[in-house]
Amino acid sequence: MQRIQVLIVVDASASLASNKIIDNVYMVDSNKFLGSWNEGQCNLYTVCQDQQNISWRSTGISEDNEVNITQFAGPMVDKRICLPEKMGRSADTAWEGRVETQQQRGRYRYAITLSIDGRSFVFSPFLDVQ
Repeated sequence: MQRIQVLIVVDASASLASNKIIDNVYMVDSNKFLGSWNEGQCNLYTVCQDQQNISWRSTGISEDNEVNITQFAGPMVDKRICLPEKMGRSADTAWEGRVETQQQRGRYRYAITLSIDGRSFVFSPFLDVQ
């Protein structure tokens, strides 16, 4: 199984100006066209399998803003389906976790907290374990 890469792109200036993240987050993953759905939105459904590794990275559209993942929470974490941990150097960080459902299928919502220039914003995509 290949590692799934999830990229979170944020229009940080718009988020800071409106105090809203939902309309300013664009998520894509490496599953391509027929793998996941709602790409380009904040509620990406990443299709995965039990024991598959997933890596999340964040960036701003503009280099003028600092955008970092600071936390994962929600049912995915509470049920111990996937427990992402921060990896890498400060200039190149990713959060990585392994899906562990004991062969159970299901859809699991999770919350990602992003820090944009020191302000926290939260949104909630999904893992769809097949």
